[in-house]
Amino acid sequence: MSKLWKKLPWIMAGLILLISLIKPALLPWLLLAASIIVCLFMPRRGLIGPVELPADDAFLPTEQVQWWYWTGHLFSGDGRRFGFEVVFFSFDSFVIMRDQLVQAAITDVDGKRFAFEEFVEFHLPQRGKNGFKLSSGKDNRVTAVGGDGHDRLHAEVGDYVLDIELIASQPPALHYGGDAHPYRFGGYTYYYSRPKMTTRGTLTIAGETFELSGNSWFDRQYGELYQAIQQGWQWFAIELDDNRQIMLFDFKGNDSEVEKSGSITDANGLTTTLAAHEFQVTVLDQWISPSTGCSYPSGWEIEVRGEKFSVQPLLKDQELHAQHKLWIGPVYWEGACGVSGTVNGQAYVELNGYCRCPAKNGIL
Repeated sequence: MSKLWKKLPWIMAGLILLISLIKPALLPWLLLAASIIVCLFMPRRGLIGPVELPADDAFLPTEQVQWWYWTGHLFSGDGRRFGFEVVFFSFDSFVIMRDQLVQAAITDVDGKRFAFEEFVEFHLPQRGKNGFKLSSGKDNRVTAVGGDGHDRLHAEVGDYVLDIELIASQPPALHYGGDAHPYRFGGYTYYYSRPKMTTRGTLTIAGETFELSGNSWFDRQYGELYQAIQQGWQWFAIELDDNRQIMLFDFKGNDSEVEKSGSITDANGLTTTLAAHEFQVTVLDQWISPSTGCSYPSGWEIEVRGEKFSVQPLLKDQELHAQHKLWIGPVYWEGACGVSGTVNGQAYVELNGYCRCPAKNGIL
């Protein structure tokens, strides 16, 4: 059935074109028949019940939008520091809009460089069992294979080549109790994370190879997410030196529309939800991209249940944008940050939607 579904749009389009050329009067009836066939063969959409792991690590054909998202902080033996991002987005919107957007980035902190790549695949991921096998780019320049808390990533980004293995060292964090969460502005999400994945591997830079170790954060979301993408957000993945992890986010919008939430995972791996009144994020500064002219928050003061933290970018310019080519994805900022305050640590921050609507200072 899955093979037939992949070929069906092109078969129907060919037949409609051929018959309409022969008998144009039949075109409305052909389009009606095609619509009925699409409805019969289209996968079931909508809510699918609570998160089930490791089954939901795999591609889920029922969901319109889904992603597998890794960020991490890695260190060489001599203390050189790097950040990385690897993300696979899958979009299954209409019969002929079924594709993947793949992005990868390397933050070379000591080298003061930020490099990124984007790839588009005009097909959906393969459906697996309890895991994923994702790839993109010529000669598989970006790949992700794994599931159930044991992943392997490969990414070629400019003259950087990253090869790492990630193993979860604590239970997954099930946000919203592992159930579907409806958004005020429309749509819904399922969302879980593996915020502590011990990571080892190599990074080769222009032929020189570094042995790396550190920690990575895996995020998995799926659902009806177009409304959330359009809304825009800022998201924080904070890893504290006392072995706690904090996830915070808020959506852009006016005061009546903003939705924010978060969670905190203790040193034993127990995750609890943070209510909106239990944390506050204050933007401290702005950064204007020399590439796009977009304005982003740059530096935050965060208070969580009475504890205060300062989050600062390790490099100002960690913006993903067009590089003299067709750019399909959003223009956004995603970067490695340092954390100081009640407890020190490290973080990744994502700022989506700020390029089309400049950020403003204030308390969120």
